[in-house]
Amino acid sequence: MDSASAAAAEAIPVPADRLVPSRWASDDGAIVLLSWTNEPEHRLVPRPLIAADERVLGYTGYLAEPDIGEKELLETADPAAAVESMGGVFAVFRAHRDGFDAATSIARVCPVYFAESEEFCFIGSRALLVHLTERAARTGLTKPPVAHEIMALQPMVRHGFFTNDDTPFAGVRALPADAVLTAAPGRGATVRERAVPDAEPMPADARERRRRVQRLAEALVDAAAPLAAHGEPVELALSGGRDSRIMAAVLRAAEVPMIATTHGFADDPDVVLARRIAGLLGLEHRVSLTATTARDDAPDAVTVGHPLLRAHDIVRRCEGMTSAYERVGGWAPYRTVPKTSGSGGETLRGGHLYDQKDLTPAGIRKRVRTIFKSAEGFCTPEANAAADEQLARWAARTAEDGPRVLDLLYLFYRSGRWIVGSHTATTMNTPSYHPFFDNRAVREALALPPEWRASEEVVYLLIESLAPKLASVPPEGKRWRFEADGPRRLREWPAWRRRAAVLPKGRTSGFNWRRTFDEPFLALLRDQVLDGPSELWEIVNRRKFEEHFATVPTGWTNQLWHIYTLSVLLSGMWREPRPDLPDVRIPIPR
Repeated sequence: MDSASAAAAEAIPVPADRLVPSRWASDDGAIVLLSWTNEPEHRLVPRPLIAADERVLGYTGYLAEPDIGEKELLETADPAAAVESMGGVFAVFRAHRDGFDAATSIARVCPVYFAESEEFCFIGSRALLVHLTERAARTGLTKPPVAHEIMALQPMVRHGFFTNDDTPFAGVRALPADAVLTAAPGRGATVRERAVPDAEPMPADARERRRRVQRLAEALVDAAAPLAAHGEPVELALSGGRDSRIMAAVLRAAEVPMIATTHGFADDPDVVLARRIAGLLGLEHRVSLTATTARDDAPDAVTVGHPLLRAHDIVRRCEGMTSAYERVGGWAPYRTVPKTSGSGGETLRGGHLYDQKDLTPAGIRKRVRTIFKSAEGFCTPEANAAADEQLARWAARTAEDGPRVLDLLYLFYRSGRWIVGSHTATTMNTPSYHPFFDNRAVREALALPPEWRASEEVVYLLIESLAPKLASVPPEGKRWRFEADGPRRLREWPAWRRRAAVLPKGRTSGFNWRRTFDEPFLALLRDQVLDGPSELWEIVNRRKFEEHFATVPTGWTNQLWHIYTLSVLLSGMWREPRPDLPDVRIPIPR
């Protein structure tokens, strides 16, 4: 299909001359499976298309046991049953002479998007690819205009990502987590969602708690096996936070060699704690300031890329579904050096429960409302009404089991929508592994009561089991929740005191240039929004925006970035070559 090939050149943020296409079609041409890749041939990189008998398979991400998994996915009559038991982080696309199947894993880090018209059903791993192919088939244009679903963009104003299955593009939806889409000529598409496993009861005693945590530990170590297969050090993004140190413990237990990398100033708790963790594990530790430049000894400013370039790149890479506030890597020639991080560790800590203090029914209802209606003052009445519809779908479930709802909302939309952009950007350049999103490991985590995971005792016991040396390292920001008010036993008092949380100290340790900037930088963001596309004001309250950002704000700074991203998305400038703009200097407050 020429329209799909033209769409791929624009929708896949990799130089077109680096893309290698593959194609399979049924004898009558009614079913076509197309693939493009910039990955080299490598024993650990999936082949673009895998054919057997009358079926052909393609998948994004990775399978924990590819030889077994590929065979099963090609042979099974029901992909849903096969996917449920598989390890890895993946999305599956399977074609045969009678139709097509696509499936997501439970964490949905590798997405599936689809759109239907009267004549076609388009399914793909990139929303823009699906949209442009469908539009080209319908209009006959080689480069059709993008049609945005304006009201669907309202979650972006609130959070900088989608808290539902919508996309920015008219007619394109994301397949839900742990779901299978089946399409056939003349019968259209059907979607089947599998029920998320119920949590088992709370362990009765300490022995049972350790036994249950051990099951999760074994699942995580198994999930790290694909990294060990590379036979070379993994690059671990290590910070002072909870999740990356848990990942370091998992990799150490799985005997995976690693190099730790950390971003930040020398007095940042991330750097201080990461250095300590790396020292305890005997790791090589590399520290950088990433996209900013400054004198590390006594910096008075940072120099950053122009925000329009940042937004241009992120819209291109993340298809308008991630805010320019986020840091997302750019394209680089593909390296087979494996990478990982602590992404996804929040599920081990109860999803949205991990920072929810009020666990009363009223407190949970308030939190669920915030997930769907945060920043409602920045939204128009119509945008808030659209959010009300989505909130209503979860209201009854919240009354039945509020903690589980907060757990699942994080898995479905924070993990399943927010992380997708950065994950996709990383996998353009290198093999990226996420044991915390592993299909089997997530199911094992969900079997533990969310309230218990939210106490952080589960992750602390994981660290004690997998890398005991790290149990003594204090957390960043605040204490472990299960011991926030004191040690569990009196004899643990000295160790508890040593585990007091590390807080930012010094002028640069808590500095975040995306939230603390001066009037000239504010003007760059504000003017783009005010002079940008008028459609934006269908969802954004212009009066509120102008009032709040008339001067450098002290709050709601994230909304400025989110709205700025939408302005760039709706302008269409991201479809044009990247402009040549100077860097910007932002002073560090004294």
